[in-house]
Amino acid sequence: MSLINDALKRARHNPPRSPQGSLPPLPPTEKPTPVREWLAPAIVIFLIAAAIFLIAFAVERHSVQTIVTAPPDPVVATQQAAAVALPVIAPPPPPPLNPQEAPRLQGIFYSPTAPTAIVDGKTVSLGSHYLQYRVTEITQYTVTLVGPDGKAIRLGLGD
Repeated sequence: MSLINDALKRARHNPPRSPQGSLPPLPPTEKPTPVREWLAPAIVIFLIAAAIFLIAFAVERHSVQTIVTAPPDPVVATQQAAAVALPVIAPPPPPPLNPQEAPRLQGIFYSPTAPTAIVDGKTVSLGSHYLQYRVTEITQYTVTLVGPDGKAIRLGLGD
């Protein structure tokens, strides 16, 4: 019993030791003051309002000037047009669409970079050959084939 009493007396007089490698206790944290709680949102709201004001000010100051010119004198315009008359060269007419003896166009897969088409069940692309024809153009609605004699045939979807 005396050993227990002696241990209790020593525990009362000596503070408990912390184990080796443990961290010291953390200091108590401070509660944020009321100013800190609303200061950040107030600054953000102020900056947004200032940005809106500056944008509105810039839009209000921006003006569009309309340039009005007098219509040209009809006599002078006619003389200038007569002096500069250039010959008009019409492009050659396109070949007829779907001639009787031509292959049958079954579908077009159009993309600006790599268009392809299905002619009589065969897939063709620009520059490829189908029978004696060479594919020269594929649009969204037509395919142009050129035969060995240089005659162009235009195929379209449908009859």
